[in-house]
Amino acid sequence: MNVPLEGRNVMMLREMAAPVPAPLAAPRSEGVNTATLSKDADKKDSGSPAAHVRSYFPEALYINPEIITDQNGDASITIPLADSITTWRMAMLASTTHGALGSATSSLKVFQDFFVDLDLPLTLTQGDRVSVPVAVYNYSGTRGDVGLKLQADGWFSLVDDVSEKAVSVKSAQVGGSQFTLEAKRIGKFNLTLSARMNSGANRADVVVREIEVIPNGREQNLVFNGRLENTVQHELNFPATSIPDASKIFVRLYPGPLSQVIEGMDSILSMPGGCFEQTSSSTYPNVLALDYMKRTKKLTPEVHAKAEGYIANGYQRLLTFEVPGGGFSWFGSAPANKILTAYGLMEFYDMSKVYDVDANLMLRTQQWLASQQQADGSWKPDASFINEGATNRFNSDALRITAYIAWSMENTGYQGPVVEKAKQFVGSHMNAKMDAYTLAVVANFAVDYGKDRDFTRHAMQLLLDARTEKDEQAWWNSEETGVYATGASASVETTGLAVQALLKWGEASGTARKAMSYIASKKDASGTWGTTQATILALRALLLATEKGTADVHGTLQVLLNGEVVEKLALTAENNDLLHQFVFKNVDPKGANMVEIRFEGKGGLAYQVVGKYFLPWDQKPENEALSINVAYDRTHLMQDDMAMVTATVKNNLPKAANMVMVDLGIPPGFDLLSEDLQTYVEKSASQKSGRLEKFSMTATQAILYFDSIAPGYMVTLQFRLRAKYPIRARTFQSRVYEYYDPEVNSVARPVQLEVEKR
Repeated sequence: MNVPLEGRNVMMLREMAAPVPAPLAAPRSEGVNTATLSKDADKKDSGSPAAHVRSYFPEALYINPEIITDQNGDASITIPLADSITTWRMAMLASTTHGALGSATSSLKVFQDFFVDLDLPLTLTQGDRVSVPVAVYNYSGTRGDVGLKLQADGWFSLVDDVSEKAVSVKSAQVGGSQFTLEAKRIGKFNLTLSARMNSGANRADVVVREIEVIPNGREQNLVFNGRLENTVQHELNFPATSIPDASKIFVRLYPGPLSQVIEGMDSILSMPGGCFEQTSSSTYPNVLALDYMKRTKKLTPEVHAKAEGYIANGYQRLLTFEVPGGGFSWFGSAPANKILTAYGLMEFYDMSKVYDVDANLMLRTQQWLASQQQADGSWKPDASFINEGATNRFNSDALRITAYIAWSMENTGYQGPVVEKAKQFVGSHMNAKMDAYTLAVVANFAVDYGKDRDFTRHAMQLLLDARTEKDEQAWWNSEETGVYATGASASVETTGLAVQALLKWGEASGTARKAMSYIASKKDASGTWGTTQATILALRALLLATEKGTADVHGTLQVLLNGEVVEKLALTAENNDLLHQFVFKNVDPKGANMVEIRFEGKGGLAYQVVGKYFLPWDQKPENEALSINVAYDRTHLMQDDMAMVTATVKNNLPKAANMVMVDLGIPPGFDLLSEDLQTYVEKSASQKSGRLEKFSMTATQAILYFDSIAPGYMVTLQFRLRAKYPIRARTFQSRVYEYYDPEVNSVARPVQLEVEKR
């Protein structure tokens, strides 16, 4: 493919639509780029065509953030095509060496004159039964008798059905059939369907679709984090009531800091990303990774391209949250939030070290923050969290917000009297009654300011005095942080900030080491620290702790399961900064499993052992802080019927629940009518409590972002589901939780729905 654009160019190929619909005649190629999936020229002895096996179906085919052209403005790229029979949309942006901008769009149609397609759910629950629709597309020019064959596999069984069927399809028409199967085994599997048309024009097609079968239960995890110097052992005991064949053991090894950042980079992408902080934090690991790799000369083209692509996408999304008049807010609407803006400013500054960030963006953000400063050097706290009525003694504390903004301005190189005035205010208001999070912010500002040793020593001593220390761990607890986190996430956030100050100060290495041990022990089973903000602060502390040295681990390692060696690994200079993960499925689900890791060599490394299992759904616990209930007006439907669903969420806390996330499970074989959610967004726009700021959709759930829910307030939301095809399946779980304290949560157990053929 030739790209006739001069200078630096960005190119993206995304799918425009589902499989090509059935027109009255075969699609013409006029005015559009067309590619035909090749049919092997070789024939079997019988003369039957050799079918092309189609198994690669990405949503985005090709993304390249930077294509460099030659002096004539031309560049040539090769794009391996996916197996989708569809039309791909091409979008290109370009800039010349003189700064001129240009853009272009085009399309690429991928066509095959005979093919089949499966409308298969991405996920089923063990025991679900589904009638999978099969569409047979015939553009060969002749009528044909098509034989369909569903390849047998142990993960499913056919229900009152056969694996081979026949259907007659006229030219330029679409034929249909279906296979009814029941999901038997847990795991990720392939479903393979072959089709062969016998007529004047012999044709064949094979399509392979991936599906995941999940356990019918609640996920639980056993997590052990530590540091490996020679040998460690952990015993994992799964409950006797755990679901058979659903238990796994993961062993993860982190020889260097980059391995933890890369894991965080991938894991954080699966977390919600609808507000400014979440979008910012999902971009930050890529910034941290690129900066670290450039400093340590470990930059690889693959990671560079991946990280830069994410940064480019995140940067553009972050710009949409800027408020007219200056600053950034949670969802891009006025008023701007000053602490959030200060956090974003620090990220833009860090991003500018590895990516081309508009200098005017940082300057106007600094100037907007400077314009908000009061005469005494302070900044007024934001009048609200996201809505009126959520303020408390923390987000009404002028010292906390002043120290945070001053730290941001100093950290990003702002020139002017603003920082000095803020330092005078902070210095005159420091005392031992400050909460730990404010102390950590003040300490970071004092160390980065660096012009007053007494000011720095006073701030650091107050921070040290506020720590909790036990054995080889030290940490700081906080009721609430700058992004309104509470509970365990607040402790990780605060300790992450404290460690950064201690490391930059350099005079309390023992406490810093113990604090890093605490942070390492709190990593969860998904490779994050619960929330985006806690994860970012933990990763920043980790990188700062190792920035003066790179991974220098060499040796051999063995992993033993129940006394038997199951994995061996040699750590060398080529792989000692990569994440190494081993997954063991053949574990004893009813008893004890002993995991042992042995290391011989130089240095040490962090590790994590996770035991994942599932328990059958039990009754909802009483007196939940948040509660959710999802009710269906009917559970037996006909194909194409609508079901009305009522979701109720209640805050049972004596205080407002901030940044409340609701994940609504979409049952397999159903479409959720998103216009119902949009109607509620508009309806709740003027509400003080329970305002739905935005929502996003995936194949299995709708993710709802509520600003906050007042004490005792109940949100009632109705939406419709359309039954697409016959199925007997359980809905996916629905969940409500406080984003910045995910331990405050509730789950609505799945309900079985049944759809019959009309």
